[in-house]
Amino acid sequence: MDETRPPEPHDETSPDVGGETVALPASTQAPILGPERRPEPAAEPEAEPGVEPDVERSVEPEVKPDEGTEPEPAPAPAVPFEPDTGPIPVLSPTMTHPVGAGPETGGYVRLDQPQPEPVPPPSVDPLAAALGNASLLGIGYFLLRKRWLAVLAVLVTIGYLLVSALVVRTMLSHLVLVLWAGVLAWHGWWLAAKSGTVSSPRRQRVLGGAALLPVLLVVTLLRLDAAGIESDGYAARDSGDCDRTVAAVQRLSFAHRLADPPLVARGEHATSTCVRIAASAATLRTGLSGRTVGLSEGFRGLAGVLRDEPAYGNVVRVVLDGFLADLPKRQDCEVADVTQWLREHRPDGDALGRAADVVPGLEPRALMSCGDRNMGQRSFPLARARYKMLVDTYPTHELAPRAKEGVQKAQWAIELDAVRSALGTSAGVRPRYCEASTAYTAAPPHARPGRAYVAGSTEFTKRLPGGWVVDDVANATVVLCVGPSGEGSVAETCRYVEVGGLRRRSTVSFHRIAVPVRAIEVTSGRVLSDTTLEIGGATCPEFLDNLRSTGDVKEKVTPTDADVQAAFTPLVSP
Repeated sequence: MDETRPPEPHDETSPDVGGETVALPASTQAPILGPERRPEPAAEPEAEPGVEPDVERSVEPEVKPDEGTEPEPAPAPAVPFEPDTGPIPVLSPTMTHPVGAGPETGGYVRLDQPQPEPVPPPSVDPLAAALGNASLLGIGYFLLRKRWLAVLAVLVTIGYLLVSALVVRTMLSHLVLVLWAGVLAWHGWWLAAKSGTVSSPRRQRVLGGAALLPVLLVVTLLRLDAAGIESDGYAARDSGDCDRTVAAVQRLSFAHRLADPPLVARGEHATSTCVRIAASAATLRTGLSGRTVGLSEGFRGLAGVLRDEPAYGNVVRVVLDGFLADLPKRQDCEVADVTQWLREHRPDGDALGRAADVVPGLEPRALMSCGDRNMGQRSFPLARARYKMLVDTYPTHELAPRAKEGVQKAQWAIELDAVRSALGTSAGVRPRYCEASTAYTAAPPHARPGRAYVAGSTEFTKRLPGGWVVDDVANATVVLCVGPSGEGSVAETCRYVEVGGLRRRSTVSFHRIAVPVRAIEVTSGRVLSDTTLEIGGATCPEFLDNLRSTGDVKEKVTPTDADVQAAFTPLVSP
């Protein structure tokens, strides 16, 4: 029987593996191999021919067992050690450790434990990924587990929607959004095509379609609703009602702005146009009070709207109809001012030019009534202008004869006002009229019997008879500009002696009273006479009181009413 050498003991520390010292647990020695790795018997070397193998034999003495004791069992045959040739696991902190063991607790893991393999990316159907990404919500990226791409796609979509809704709002921006959805769909398809084949893609396709269809449905409904609102606005505009147009546009919400930015932009443009028309209409209404500036700016604004926005012609027509309907309800002078402006500044175009067509039916009566109103308000120049415009513009109108009379009356009133203003009423002061007279053609020519209006001093003219002098120059034929009286020629000289006292003697000269008078004909304003009247009177009375001096003394005559009348008779006679 061959002798078998027992296995050599092994240290717990195995040789270096890959440059590292690997600790081998006791369980890794031969006995742990168990049935899975049983050692095969070593093959004996074949003997060369003719040579017997040198085998060393040993004989052990036979030992008899003691009586009364059981024989010991035969020892198991020794199994030669065979090293494990399988992969040696290496202890690593990143490996999964069993419960209660790990690098921190000093435990170990089995080197032959299989490691978890990385999870491969899921296979996604390309159509499902394309549909999910076409929703602009990045659903395809989520299916592909590309979360960052999904978030980025959503952020870009939101940002572009805000820009297109608030800033750009053109059809081009709308097309760019569609192109962006196409790019996302293509990229999702491309990524999914590389992920592998899906055996049953129906579930993924349903998910992608479920993401796309609600977006398409919401956008379609919003666009249809916005189109209906826009149609209501156009209908209101065509009927000439801009208020209803603005009310329709106000129904557009931020959701409509996101779904159809160009349509909302058109609605806002319609609102701005209506605001522009309303401003021009308000300015035009201020012109109803006769402000020509308001008329000019209002018609200019409406003409600009017709030039820039021909579709709003009915709205402008309604505004003009309202203006023309309110015009006859205004005061006569305001109607006269507006119709005069319309006649002199006929608006261009048929739409606005028809405003001048109402002038012939309104202006003549407005001019006549306004002239009468001005006459009653003593605004004679304005009244004359109204009457004269009626006569010059509508000479064959039935009101033309009355207007001619109005022109004459207004002219006379203007002349009378000028005469009265020049005469003034200051007593004792020669008025301005006496130096620069003006005519009052309504007065009759000066002739006998004449009536005088006295301007200036009334010291002697107040002693004239009542029929000679009038209080109002409008009833006079001549104006007498009377200055202060002075010393005239000597009427008589008398000698006086003082009674009692020194009996002094005095020579007293009695002078006529000199009164400067300028006579001016009222109707023509020409000077009829510029002379100094001398009023005679009684002289040399028997007694003189309060004689102031002796020698030669001057005194005035004492005129009677007859003397005064005699002096003024050449100028004024009954």
